[in-house]
Amino acid sequence: MKRLYAMVFIFLLATSGRAGELASSFKQAAALGDAQEKERNAQAYIHLDLMPYYQKKYSPVFLSCLASTDHPDTSPFSFVAAIGKDGRVLRLYVDHETNIFACVRQSLQQEEFPRPPLSPYYMHVSMNFSK
Repeated sequence: MKRLYAMVFIFLLATSGRAGELASSFKQAAALGDAQEKERNAQAYIHLDLMPYYQKKYSPVFLSCLASTDHPDTSPFSFVAAIGKDGRVLRLYVDHETNIFACVRQSLQQEEFPRPPLSPYYMHVSMNFSK
C-alpha cells in the first residue's frame, strides 16, 4: 500500500510540473488554443470578455502598423498568445514573421488581457488583410 501511495505521489509531482509548462511550438500552441475554444467556460470568456477587448484594442493597432510600416507585408499569418492567470501574455507564437506582426508584437507582449478561466489560455488569432 505504501508503494502505491509513493507511485501516486511521484505521478502527481511529475504531472503538476507539466501543467504549468508552455507549448514548445506554434503548432502545439495553436492546437491547444483550438481545443480550449471548445470548452464551455472558455466560450463565455471568448465571446463576452476576450474578443470584444481584443477587437477594440487591436483594430487600431493593426491599422496603425499597416499605415506606418514601409512596404507592409499583408500576407495572411496566425499567432497565438499564451495568457497567464493574471491576463498577462506569457509567450507569443507565430506561424511566420511579417513586418506587420513585428510592429504589433511589442504591444502584445506588454498586454494585460481580461483574466482567463484557465491558465495558460492560448488565444489563437488568424489575420487576413483584404486589399
